Amino acid sequence: MSDVKQAPEQLSEAHQAMWSQLEAELNPLIEAGAPHQAVSRLSAMIDMMGPGAESPSERSDDDLLRGRLLSRRAELHLDLDELDDALADAQAAWKAGWRDGATMAVAGWASYQLDQPEAAQAYFNEAISREGDDPAILMGRALVAVELEEYEEARADLTHALTFDGENAEILALRGEVHLRLSEIQAAERDLRAARELEPEDPDYALAMARLHMLRAQIDDALSLLDIAVGEGSDFALEAILMRSHLRLVRGEHRLAREDALRASNSYPDEAFAFVQLASVQLAADKLQAAKKAAERAVLLDPSLPDAYSVRAVVYQREGDEEAAGADLERAQIAAPELPMFLLGPAYDSVEMPALDTSLLEALGKDFDPSAFGRAFGAGGDGTGAGAKLPGGDPFGMLDQLFDDSGNIRGAFKPLVEMALKQAPNIMKNLPRGMMPDVDEETLKKMDLSNLTTEQLEAQMRDFYKMMKSGGAPAEEAPAEQEDDADDER
Repeated sequence: MSDVKQAPEQLSEAHQAMWSQLEAELNPLIEAGAPHQAVSRLSAMIDMMGPGAESPSERSDDDLLRGRLLSRRAELHLDLDELDDALADAQAAWKAGWRDGATMAVAGWASYQLDQPEAAQAYFNEAISREGDDPAILMGRALVAVELEEYEEARADLTHALTFDGENAEILALRGEVHLRLSEIQAAERDLRAARELEPEDPDYALAMARLHMLRAQIDDALSLLDIAVGEGSDFALEAILMRSHLRLVRGEHRLAREDALRASNSYPDEAFAFVQLASVQLAADKLQAAKKAAERAVLLDPSLPDAYSVRAVVYQREGDEEAAGADLERAQIAAPELPMFLLGPAYDSVEMPALDTSLLEALGKDFDPSAFGRAFGAGGDGTGAGAKLPGGDPFGMLDQLFDDSGNIRGAFKPLVEMALKQAPNIMKNLPRGMMPDVDEETLKKMDLSNLTTEQLEAQMRDFYKMMKSGGAPAEEAPAEQEDDADDER
């Protein structure tokens, strides 16, 4: 950034008077919500002035006024989302000699929204060299830096902007997002809380904070914020309502989860993610045909989406079509699941799950049996349909796949299990009564796993597994000999 600002452009006294008169005509039109009329008035004035000079040496005072008019029209085009016109007018104003920071900022914003980040960065750089203390221009360059994954530079610009406008919720929230992308969780929380204190009902800030709570497995806090993010009307972010549906499903609130998924698919009928979630909640409710319809819709909308094939594979498996399930599972393994990235947004970069960036089944190792894992989700738990009809299938078959022969959680599942175990009391409370062992409420309250290490979580998981199989609460202390026997049984 240049330390020396450029001198502002100056119209001659006569041309300044002409501009002031025209501006007096334009402002009432703009305030009355008639920006197109203002554009027409500017266009008539520009056309009346004729073409400008071709070279800088031939420029006159008329050219500078023409540039001023073009710059103002560029601002109006930008407000009207007429991006190509805004960029063309800003460039023409610059060529005519009207070279102020605001004109370059218009070119920067237009280029950014036209997906031209490198050009936008160059325009914002020029704008900042002329008006370096303008928070809006600094925020514009920061947005471009985020697009280019230059997070350190974005953070520096936003911090500079906040020195001049410390209570700008939009800048605080954007810096919070940048902190998240840099895995600076505490700093992100500070900025997002500050943004929400300034604008507590803003749905975007509520969603950003909900994502932070989701990272920490703070389900209740996340859901309360998602209620704000979704609201009551039809104008809501798809990721907000899908995240709420997902968390409601985790809590065992199947009806509410299904209502959210249906609302999402009705409001966003062309978004495959909505139908992936709808298929998931229909499966949880044992509505197999409805789940299949939603899964097939997801595949049709986005044939490249791994999540669509994953959920359809479960449908096929429950129908007993192992060949179709296997084919979909192979398609799903081509790329990493995209729904978690969509739901978490910038917070996804703060989740340390490297094993999920490649094929999950490859990361699980050669001893992992995908068919056994699939059967664990079958209607009767054993794939035959016999036995109890448990939503979610056979928990023991699933746990067998979570652990290796040494009794340790398989590496690819560790991040998922850590998050799930921190919510164990909620999960236990929402288990179907047929799956629920004889555990009293006081025992559930004592299951505080929030501060345990991974090793301690593994030990708790083993105890939980034994509790499920025995039908009672785990012993407070198990002798070493009994631990060895349990390992041998696995």
